Formats: sequence, C-alpha cells, structure tokens
Amino acid sequence: MDMNSKIVQDPVFGPIRASGAILEIMDTVDFQRLRYIKNLGLCYLVFPSANHTRFEHSIGTYHLAGMYLDHLGIRSDETLVAALLHDVGHFPFSHTIEEFYYRNGRVDHLGEGIKIINGERESEIPSILERHSIDARKVIRILEGKENVLSEVVSGPIDADELDYLRRDSFYCGVSIGFVNPARVISVSAVHDNMMVVEEKGLSDIESLLISRFLMYQAVYFHKTCRIANRMLERAAVLSEAYDTYMMNDQELTHLLISDPRSRDIMENILNRRLMKVLYKVKYEESLKRDIEGTLSDRFIVDVIPPLSFRGKERLKTQVGVLLEGKIATGEESSPLVNALNSAIERRYLYVYGYREDEEELKRDLASI
Repeated sequence: MDMNSKIVQDPVFGPIRASGAILEIMDTVDFQRLRYIKNLGLCYLVFPSANHTRFEHSIGTYHLAGMYLDHLGIRSDETLVAALLHDVGHFPFSHTIEEFYYRNGRVDHLGEGIKIINGERESEIPSILERHSIDARKVIRILEGKENVLSEVVSGPIDADELDYLRRDSFYCGVSIGFVNPARVISVSAVHDNMMVVEEKGLSDIESLLISRFLMYQAVYFHKTCRIANRMLERAAVLSEAYDTYMMNDQELTHLLISDPRSRDIMENILNRRLMKVLYKVKYEESLKRDIEGTLSDRFIVDVIPPLSFRGKERLKTQVGVLLEGKIATGEESSPLVNALNSAIERRYLYVYGYREDEEELKRDLASI
C-alpha cells in the first residue's frame, strides 16, 4: 500500500483510494474547476438534490475503471488517468449548452480536455504525467477511442463513465430507475478478439442496464422542465453572445449572464424558478418545426424531445457485444427487449415553451400556419 495515498469518501461507492499521479491531478486547478460544474446542469430546479458535480463523477469513473482493469487483469496507468480526466474540458452546466458552444465555436468538451492534457492550454497536468512516466499521448489515444479495450473501459458500450453517471445521477435525483449495480456488470465483462464483450450469463444485466439508461433519459435527462430551464439558459447565452465562455464554471457564467442587460431578465427568471411552460405539444415533423420556427417571435422557444442530436443506435449503446456460444452478437440481436429500445427512442415530440401571458399570441400565430 502506498503510504502517501489518500481516501476520498464517496457517498455512492464508499472509500476510493488515490495516490501518485492521480492524487496530484486531483489537486490541479483544472481538475478542481470541476467542483463548480454541476453534473446535470439545471436539473436541480426539478430534482432539488441534484447538485453533484463533474468532480465526484470523474473520481467515480476513475474508481470503476480501476475495477474493470483489475477484473480483466490489465495494468494501465494511462487508462486510469484517462478515466479521471475524461471530463476535464467540460463546459459550464455540463451538457446543457454544449450544442450552443459547438454551433458557435466548433468546440466540444473532449477536444478541450485533450488540449489540457497535451499542453496546448496552460496546465500542471502534462508535467505531472511526465514526472510519473505516464504517456500523455496514450492517454489521449484512449480518450479518442483508438486503444481498443482500454478505450472501451473509459468510453464504450458498458464503460466506467456510464456506470458511474447512471448510479450517481439516480442517487442524487432520488429516483431508483438508474440504480444499476456496476460491480455485477463489470464481473460479467470479458475480452474477446481484442474487444470488450459481455458473457452470456450477463445478458439480463445488460438488459437491465440499457433499460435503466433509457428510463433515466425519459424521466430525468429529457424531463420537460429540465429541458425548459436548459433551453432558457441557452437563450440567455445567445442574447449575451457568450461564445468564448466554455472554460468558465457554472458560477462564472451565471455572473456574466446576470450582469449583462441583454440576458439579465431571463437569467433572473431561471434563478428564481420562474420558468416557461409547455404551451404547445405535437408529434414531431421536420416541416412543421420549420413552419413554427419561421412564424413565432423570439418570445417563444421551440424544442424537440428527444433532441434531434440524440439518435442512432450508438446513443443507446444497444450494440454492446454479447458472447454467445463463442460468437459475438449485438445486444439487439440477442435480446428483443433491447432491440425495442431503438424504436422507442425515435418517438419525438415538438414543444413550444413560453410564459402564460403569451399564450393567446401563440394561438394566433399557430392558427396562421
């Protein structure tokens, strides 16, 4: 045991031991910044205890990656570092306004994290890695998905990242639907043909995991009031032209938006939970969305749930490999239950958000379409 190690007391997984480079990275400015970025953005306006952050999520992901490596008999300090740093470039309020930053600056949080790791941004992290003989280039390759099993441990069909956030988000939101058992999922994982798979005995566990993920999206991540708050925040960022704020934390961005006369009113409404309401809902059609967006004033916000960016089998990760009689089948091939999830997530609805006092204006505008 490393006598210089320390214990992080985690309410989800219990004591987590950290030492060496991991402990030093945790103390850097870049990693400490994650303390001030909520994991679920503005979802705390719906689920009052959802105040957990990217900081503890990253530590939990590191912990579960270690459990994966131990189970698979692999030693890789680079994988542990990649797991710890997979969110180090995250934007304020996590995924809430990530599309805003990508649309206006072509930046994404993984790319910004890689800039920190490779030294493109001023940071202590590259020198820590060098001092501990940890290959920064391999850490980046793992994060980019170029290191097969090592990459899949961090970001794959049954990765440490997802196992942490489902359990952690479920815990802090006070809902039981995402309360998966990471230890069980890890215990039924294996390596076959240089890829991560699930043993046949673990099929029911993977069904449970994927269904839990689907239900968490339905009940929490795409909860209509969470979406309303998130889209209001995006509107505030647009009004303030806050394009270069992606390396701020939640508090810094909030201060900027409430200090700007252009975004102050909508930001005050968010902070005081005077949120817009759903004034109109209909089955999604792209042509209808275009017509509505071209007709309504900017007093209203048009949204689609699930978002159009959330599509494709890779988003639900139903193509997880299952080892059946020595051959690999995807989850959807081996389970009708899993296959049904792909169809379920494609049921989309178009929403119009606004304040009650503007409802009559909305009715008049919609009548003209």
